[in-house]
Amino acid sequence: KKGFELLKKKSDALKARFRALLSEIKAAKVEVAKLMPQSFISLASAYYTAGEFREDVIYDVKDASIRVFASEDNVAGVKLPVFSENFISENADSKIGLAKGGKSVEEARKNFQGLILKLVKLASLQTSFVTLDEALKVTNRRVNALEHVVIPRMEATVAYIAKELDEMEREEFFRLKKVVAMSDDAPPPGSEPANSSMGEST
Repeated sequence: KKGFELLKKKSDALKARFRALLSEIKAAKVEVAKLMPQSFISLASAYYTAGEFREDVIYDVKDASIRVFASEDNVAGVKLPVFSENFISENADSKIGLAKGGKSVEEARKNFQGLILKLVKLASLQTSFVTLDEALKVTNRRVNALEHVVIPRMEATVAYIAKELDEMEREEFFRLKKVVAMSDDAPPPGSEPANSSMGEST
């Protein structure tokens, strides 16, 4: 039962984290849904004012300005993957938008940078959610198996053994009582039956 109680506590902790992740994912999706249209509208505005600069961006950018790193969060013995972002550089030497539309290009860059951060957060939450969901299912199956199968079966076995031991104890007590009764009825050692002694005297 101690193992069952530990598994139950683990299940409760996972359920609490599961509910917290659900609320966090909902909030993150709302933020992404709000920021994504703004980002693409600002990109369309940048294309309109600065012209087509996609090839210039590909040529101009040498290294990623944001990198994603993976780590782990331990929740009741379950390792949840966590993604975190890290700014490497801002690519300050970019020449895009110097001629015209520089403000629109910068606004689009900032909007998409913020969108990437929200997407990384959402990806981290959803990945943790999937991992936690699987761990919670396994833990709940074990808790249910212990509660409804293993523990009742063990309790039934213990009850059967206790019943058999009680029965054996009663039989042993009855046997000892019979032995004591027979020993009380038996003549003392060395004594002879009365009939035999009378026969010898005649």
